[in-house]
Amino acid sequence: MTSIRKFLNINLKSQPLFVNIMSLGLVQMANCIIPILIIPFVVRALGVEFFGKASYAQNIISYLTLIVTYGFEYSATQDIAINRGDKSKLRTIFWTVVRFKVLLLAVSFAVLAALYFTFSKAGEDPTLYFYAALLNVGMVLFPTWFFQGIEKMKNMAIFNFAVKALGAVLVVLLVRVPTDYRTYILILSMSYVLVGIFSFIYVIKKYDLKKGPNKDKELSRKVIRKGFPIFLNNVFVSLYTAAGLTIIGIYLSNVEIGLYAGTNKIVYAVMMLTSTPVNIALFPLMSRKFDESKVEGWIFFKKSLLFVVVWGVLVSVLLFLFAPYAVNILLGNEFTDAVSLLRLFSPLPFLVITASMLTVQGLYGMQMQKYAPYVGLFLGIFSISLNLILIPCMGIKGAAVAWLSSQSLEIVVVGILLTVKMKKV
Repeated sequence: MTSIRKFLNINLKSQPLFVNIMSLGLVQMANCIIPILIIPFVVRALGVEFFGKASYAQNIISYLTLIVTYGFEYSATQDIAINRGDKSKLRTIFWTVVRFKVLLLAVSFAVLAALYFTFSKAGEDPTLYFYAALLNVGMVLFPTWFFQGIEKMKNMAIFNFAVKALGAVLVVLLVRVPTDYRTYILILSMSYVLVGIFSFIYVIKKYDLKKGPNKDKELSRKVIRKGFPIFLNNVFVSLYTAAGLTIIGIYLSNVEIGLYAGTNKIVYAVMMLTSTPVNIALFPLMSRKFDESKVEGWIFFKKSLLFVVVWGVLVSVLLFLFAPYAVNILLGNEFTDAVSLLRLFSPLPFLVITASMLTVQGLYGMQMQKYAPYVGLFLGIFSISLNLILIPCMGIKGAAVAWLSSQSLEIVVVGILLTVKMKKV
């Protein structure tokens, strides 16, 4: 710990960074690791086919989640971090984000209604897709962005963990046979709703954010405008993080969807646990560093990047080495073919944490959000094209290759952008 402190030049007594990283690690454990721990029960109860069906519904709803989250997970976090000493501005930012998220939630359910009539898989099982979409209610209410901005995640991490653990217990108790696949999705969604309701009430009372007249409409407009480029980038990024599974569903069977989804859940959990806490906890501090001085911010960014890259390489190597054990323990005998796929995916933790560091801490931290949609669009087109070429001839491994290639390209493109920008400073 001492060496890390010296490496990043951070006084742990005056900075909550490492406490927030650990707290966010607990949040990600609740969001990712707990679902992974119940997979052995779920896949054995549902079987590969119904597990694939449930996972595909989650994949489709993830696009609607992008609508609901907008770009606030970073833009609003940055606004809160910069204005956290001004109670009036905090209140304005908070309610602007909440009101806009409610509007976007209504839009997401309208899109879901349209899918029932235009997308055969949703039309065949509307209850499943509705249950999956309930997760977005929790996404609206749970103000993660607020806690990230004020850098106070400890209490919410503990509460979030407790609620998700309860959901896991209910899944183990109630999901017994393949026909319980809807129940499985409903329990996962309602855990988000519960944590959202209670955290929303807690934030308002704890930080005195009771709703009042909006006296700063210009700030409200700025908050919404600032999130839009990040929202566009998130949409485009989803084209190479989620589109693989979507396209697999078009060409391949539910069994193959299940194999890919099971492997993807392991990889996703590893990535979220190792990448997201570092990036989210570091973001407010990085934003302030760049806001104070571009030069000093760049020095701090490079130190942080080196640490993160080393960490990512270590995680990827461990994932490759322990792939057979992870598949056997978490997924079972039906998923034997997933070992080679998981090993193919193993570079992703390194690639994702590096790309996230460059995009989130670099591009967003320097408030260069305007470039993000162009980068995302380029990568999205590249990824979709590669998926459409590779999946028909390589199957589920084609989707993995497309994701790895797209993530690598993101590192190159954003790295060039940041380097060119800093040469002009």
